[in-house]
Amino acid sequence: MMIPRIFWGIWALVPVAAITYHFGPGQSAYVLDKAARLQNQASATQTEAQHAQDAAYATHLVAIEARRLAFIEPTTANQRNASQATATEESMYAVAAKHWKQTAERFQDVLATLGDASPNDAREMRWAKARASVRAGEIWTGIDDLESLIGQLDDHSANDQPLERAAREELATAYYYGARLLRLSGMPPQEWRVESGKARQHFRYLAENSGGQSAQNFQRNLELVLNLEQTTLSDLQGKPLPKESPRVGNTSNRKGNRPGKSPRPPRQDGRGAGGAEEILDGW
Repeated sequence: MMIPRIFWGIWALVPVAAITYHFGPGQSAYVLDKAARLQNQASATQTEAQHAQDAAYATHLVAIEARRLAFIEPTTANQRNASQATATEESMYAVAAKHWKQTAERFQDVLATLGDASPNDAREMRWAKARASVRAGEIWTGIDDLESLIGQLDDHSANDQPLERAAREELATAYYYGARLLRLSGMPPQEWRVESGKARQHFRYLAENSGGQSAQNFQRNLELVLNLEQTTLSDLQGKPLPKESPRVGNTSNRKGNRPGKSPRPPRQDGRGAGGAEEILDGW
């Protein structure tokens, strides 16, 4: 009699265990599994965006050369070719921006699914989303996200240092993209120098707090920002954009345009900087 009682007692606990697992570890496993599937989709979209970006950059180089020839020899044929090349360039960059925007949205879906289930994964998704936003032309949206992420990572352990460094690298690069696009759009120096000044501070900080080849690369990037500030507008217009830069940037949410926000460069040190890889073509 004792064995059947024990058996039925254990059997009666099975539903309780199942419910406990479903609302405990089971629920967490389900969330992580769904987030992983969404992350795979986001990564695939990111790959498509990168291909579109590469294709857009190729047309950008062609358009730069066509405009140069039309300037040197302003014949009807050269001007027509320059106009057509510019139209193709604009179209291809619009396609790339659309793909990057979709990438950012996909990573946002991952974040929404993760919730509080995996803070470490969520921070990595925030970095990926911000990076995609910058390349989609939402430069200052990406900057805000990166600054927020870096502020959070400052309070975490040394295990987060690689992600913190990656976020700082993206932030400095985003500031450079913003400064360059603002200048190319005809904004006065007191506007675009706000952004180049931040990029310069950040690259200097990284150069001073890195070693070996990384320090040299950061120093090189610092010099390239200085070159942006010192070169003439006509010379800048004849140089290609950075390969990962959008062609245009949305400035509606730029801090300098917000009521009550000062457009001055930050007074703090340069933490939040970017570009561990030496920036070559386009800079």
